[in-house]
Amino acid sequence: MPETVNILAIGDIIGKAGRRALKEHLPNLIDHHNVDFVVANGENLAAGFGLTEKTAEEMFSIGIDVLTNGNHCWDQREIMPLMNEDERLIRPANFTENAPGRGWTVRETPSGHKIAVINLIGQVFMGTWDCPFRAADHALVEIPSDVSAILVDIHAEATSEKMGMGWYLDNRASFVFGTHTHVPTCDEIIRPQGCAYQTDLGMTGSYQSIIGMQVEGALKRMVQRLPQRFQAVERGASIYATLVKVDAATRHAQSIERIHVPPN
Repeated sequence: MPETVNILAIGDIIGKAGRRALKEHLPNLIDHHNVDFVVANGENLAAGFGLTEKTAEEMFSIGIDVLTNGNHCWDQREIMPLMNEDERLIRPANFTENAPGRGWTVRETPSGHKIAVINLIGQVFMGTWDCPFRAADHALVEIPSDVSAILVDIHAEATSEKMGMGWYLDNRASFVFGTHTHVPTCDEIIRPQGCAYQTDLGMTGSYQSIIGMQVEGALKRMVQRLPQRFQAVERGASIYATLVKVDAATRHAQSIERIHVPPN
C-alpha cells in the first residue's frame, strides 16, 4: 500500500446547484489530486433540506465515499430507514440514542487503506444534543486500530466549539473540519501533534445567495420577521473543499490545502 493517503473533504452540498457542480468537476478533481478518499456533508442535498436516497446515490456514483449529516438530517424522513442499512451514510454520533443509523464508519480505499469518519454536532446555538466531546471519545475507543486516517466532521455554529474540538482531538484524529455555517474559513493548519484542522470547509453551492438560499426570501424573513419559505439557488455553484495528505503509519497530516472551483 502507498505510505500516504490523499483525502478530499467537501463542505455542505446545497441542493441541485451543488450536486450539478460536483457531477461536473469532482471526477477531475479526484484524478488531478490523486485523491484516495472523499467525504462530504450531505445534509442539504435535497433542495437545501435533508437528503434522499436518490440524491445520496447521485453523490456516491461520482466518487464520494461517505456522506455526513447535521441538524437537517431528518428533514426528508425517507432517509431514516436507509441510515440503518448503508454504512456510507452517517449522522452525528451525539444525537439521541434512539436515532437510526450510526455516528461513525470505516470504509476502505481501492489501495487498501481503511479510513474512519466520525460525525458530530455542536451544542452552542444548535440544540440540546449530547456532549460532542464525550461522543468523540466513545467513537475513538470503538474504531479499529488498523485505520490509516481518522476524519471528524464537527457540524457546529460556534467557531470556538469547532476550534476546541480541533485541539481536543490533536494526536487522536488526522483531520478535524467544521461544517454548517456555509462560509469557508482560511485557517487551515496542522496542529502540533499532527491533526489537520479547518473551522469551516464552506458550502458547495451558489454564493450569489444567502448561505445557498434565494436572497429575496431570506431577506424578507430577516427584515419583516415573519415566516418565509427558503428556496435553494439552483445554478451557479462554487465548489469549496480541502485536500489533506495523511501519513498512513502515524495517521498524522502532512499537508493541507484549500480547493476552490468557481462557477462556470
